[in-house]
Amino acid sequence: MKFKTNKLHKTTQMMTAAVLTVGLLLPTAAVLETNGVQAAAAAATTQSAKTVKVTWNGKVLGVNAFQAKGDTYVPVKALAKAAGLPLTYDKTTGRYTLGTSPNSLVMSIYRGGVWIGANSVGLQSEGKVKGGTMYVPLSVLRDYASIESSWSAKTGTVALKPTAAAGVTVTQKSIKSTQKDAVVNIRYPQLSGSEAGIAKINAALKKHAEAFSANFEALMKEFGPLPSENMYYEADANFMVSYNKDGLFSVVMQDYSFYGGAHGSTIQTGYTFSLDSGKQVTLDQLLKGNPNYRSDIDKKIAAAFKKTDLAFDSNSFKTIGSTPNFYVRNSGITIFFQQYEYTAYAAGIPSFDFTFTSLLPKGTNPFAGL
Repeated sequence: MKFKTNKLHKTTQMMTAAVLTVGLLLPTAAVLETNGVQAAAAAATTQSAKTVKVTWNGKVLGVNAFQAKGDTYVPVKALAKAAGLPLTYDKTTGRYTLGTSPNSLVMSIYRGGVWIGANSVGLQSEGKVKGGTMYVPLSVLRDYASIESSWSAKTGTVALKPTAAAGVTVTQKSIKSTQKDAVVNIRYPQLSGSEAGIAKINAALKKHAEAFSANFEALMKEFGPLPSENMYYEADANFMVSYNKDGLFSVVMQDYSFYGGAHGSTIQTGYTFSLDSGKQVTLDQLLKGNPNYRSDIDKKIAAAFKKTDLAFDSNSFKTIGSTPNFYVRNSGITIFFQQYEYTAYAAGIPSFDFTFTSLLPKGTNPFAGL
């Protein structure tokens, strides 16, 4: 299990002071001690990093990757060129974008580290800068950029290729707004394919976005004009597809809003659906092979909170309960909590990674019978 906090990184063309504050949130030392792929450790690990070759569809990239702290770091520019992926830079926001939605990675360099967002939803895993070249972790490419990999110890080569299309097609939709004195950018996913549950899933995701939009407009009217002409209301919603195969679709909806004050607020919601039925899949269904999974998870999260100074009260966490926020990844699940639920705002969104192998008996298929 890894304990991480998803740092929120917000920059828009019409920046408010609050948005800028969110954008500058950095990982804390307590988190770095528990996550082996943090960019802040770059200076200490780069000297001892092992250089490895990397190929795309059998063709060697012009720049090597390197292994450090349990992950392999792949050169972004060389990967983009070899794979034919668009790599753009926005001077206004200082962000690089690799690929296209919903499998795009957004990157921003700070202090030698690289903040990464999956389709702009912030991840805790970060990249590194070495010799003026920007690198991203292979684990991020596998989980969020539809890239497969294999490792040859004999040749010291990481082979990359595009993931075979195994899930449904996802497109990005937006809700238009006529609000004045507000920055509104509300995006949500819509699926297409032959699976029976797609219509029901699309309706649920659209409803989520419409509810956020309606609530934002209602609160704007309630609060009235902001005190400064240089301050704007803001609603920014995006999503991150974390799993799209095996008859399962898992997505994180991220809703950011700013109504004045010191900073805005971000709420993340995890949805995991059966593509066949369109119904939401619960942790009980995924982890039915372990009747004691909740107790196992509770103990590990409680221990993780006690090892850090991020929680308001290191003993406040008791249980994830019956309906925790979670999403599915390639190798397991991530459970997360909201801002202020257990930690201060600066800690971001506390998230805990678990592999299926750590929670289920050997050989158990978590997707069987869904």
